[in-house]
Amino acid sequence: MSVLELTQPLNSHDKNVSPYDTNTNLTTDPTPCQGIKCYPDVVFHTATGITVVLTVFGTVGNILTVLAILTSRLRNNINSILICNLSIADALAFYNRDWIFHDTLCELQGALRIWLIGVNMLLLSGIAFYRFLHVVHPQSQSRYSKTGWFVSVCIVCWALPFVVCICPVAGWWGSVHFEERILQCTFDSTTDKAYKITTITTGYFVPCTFICVCYARIGCVVFGSRQKTSRGSLYRKQKARRESFRLTGMMALIFFGFLVGTTPFFIINTVDSKLRYPMPHIWAPFLSWTMYGLNPIIYTVMDTNFQRAYHRLLLCKIFKQDTTNEVSIQDRKSSVISAKNGKSNP
Repeated sequence: MSVLELTQPLNSHDKNVSPYDTNTNLTTDPTPCQGIKCYPDVVFHTATGITVVLTVFGTVGNILTVLAILTSRLRNNINSILICNLSIADALAFYNRDWIFHDTLCELQGALRIWLIGVNMLLLSGIAFYRFLHVVHPQSQSRYSKTGWFVSVCIVCWALPFVVCICPVAGWWGSVHFEERILQCTFDSTTDKAYKITTITTGYFVPCTFICVCYARIGCVVFGSRQKTSRGSLYRKQKARRESFRLTGMMALIFFGFLVGTTPFFIINTVDSKLRYPMPHIWAPFLSWTMYGLNPIIYTVMDTNFQRAYHRLLLCKIFKQDTTNEVSIQDRKSSVISAKNGKSNP
């Protein structure tokens, strides 16, 4: 056999690589493409771009909300203080394809994410509770709005999730590590699953049930108040109708944001606990981040007092005295009580 005959197959193989040869080379490659790294770069570039946009707009929106509350009369309002806490807790983070830092930082990052999610859920529950008192039991709101009660509510909203998230870091219960398949520092699926199941279940079912009950009761009272005031003057009818529509729209946005932001994360982590499908785990947090960025809009844009606070802040009028009278809570209480008792002034 000549040298030309020996070299010709090699040359043809170099120039024309068949699919069969390609598959053979891939299977014999000592470092084949596996798992999440096989996805195209456009997926990660898109995710990174969305994360940066949500981070910028979410951070700016929440900071503006905090400043608007602190520089106006809203700092003396119970719901506004809770919204301020909620805005502080709404934090966002971006990720890389691999965890390049020490494992301890991964545990702290995962625990921080769990902590902030828990704080958000409890603060949403606290806001629902005080709105429930404001509409359904206005006589009791002054009692639970005292400094001692209110400070206790804020401490519980921040401290209880901290106790839960510090358990894996301290080595008491559960563990957190970097999951390459979903590119997150999250629960360790290879160890005890009781911590993961308990955290996700109590962090979703309990707040969701509580919020649904509160706003369902508020809706019933608002509807009943509208029916009673409809027998009064035309002005009271129109005012009750506008107030009913406003509260109904706000509650619809609250339910929509809460359910859309948390339900996919809960379902995916429950159904796919072994992380067989990584992409839903990667994209589910984006819904939560979007909800955290929209929370200040939901709770503030629909309130004229917050609109005035934003206006004063953006126009740099925070050092001037606010001569506009804020809507009196006592007036709202008296109107709700009158509607519940069926009193109407023609």
